[in-house]
Amino acid sequence: MSRRASRRLRHQGLLLAALLAALLPGAGRAEELVLALSTREVAITSTYTGAEITVFGLIERDARTIARSGNYDVVANVQGPQGDVVVHRKGRFGPIWLTDQRRRYMRIPLFFSLLTARPLHEITDEAVRERLKLGLEYFLPDAARVSDAQGGSEFGFRNALLRLRREEGAVTQNERAVTMIRPNLFTATIQLPAKAPTGLYLVNISVLSEGVPLKTAQAGFVVRKVGFDAFVANAARNEAWAYALFSVAMAILLGWIANIAFRRD
Repeated sequence: MSRRASRRLRHQGLLLAALLAALLPGAGRAEELVLALSTREVAITSTYTGAEITVFGLIERDARTIARSGNYDVVANVQGPQGDVVVHRKGRFGPIWLTDQRRRYMRIPLFFSLLTARPLHEITDEAVRERLKLGLEYFLPDAARVSDAQGGSEFGFRNALLRLRREEGAVTQNERAVTMIRPNLFTATIQLPAKAPTGLYLVNISVLSEGVPLKTAQAGFVVRKVGFDAFVANAARNEAWAYALFSVAMAILLGWIANIAFRRD
């Protein structure tokens, strides 16, 4: 057989395999996920006390989609802008307490929220949670590996970080935030705290069935300061020296005015 004939037979075999794969019952297309947000921008003003954003989702199927024996589960994780967080540990030195150790966690989400319709452990297992990063702990370095290198203290810092972020409202979990309006139509409610960091927020929606991920889609919105608050924040960040001199001058001026107004002759 010539080389040209062998190449032709190989191409024909690949084409036949592709056609058979498309015709097989088990080769149906996966579900499609369509998302929409109630808003794409959250404005922080002097009266801002928090915000609520609603995610609307539609799970699309067609005649060739594989039939599912179980219902859909929807899991949403919201990741805020990334930044560095430092955790300090204090130790006692005689009669006083001082910082004796610290850990810096670099480029982790400054806000993280996990939204479901029921407890996460009932939806999927640990391996899937780690793969989909369904928790702030999956953005941190491996605790066992770091502990071996740094004397076994990483677990304490890791737990302290998660506890402090939860107390500050920067890490939340809501098992009633997702509502299945219909088997293929849902909403998810995102609650932003009053101290929400500014920047880009990513909303990752995963559709699962019987613990198996079927489809993941992503949307996003921006949190930013507007008005006079934005002007002051930008000046403090971009014109630090001018902002410092202006602040000192304003303090002196206000002190002088207060002295004139309230002094007793």
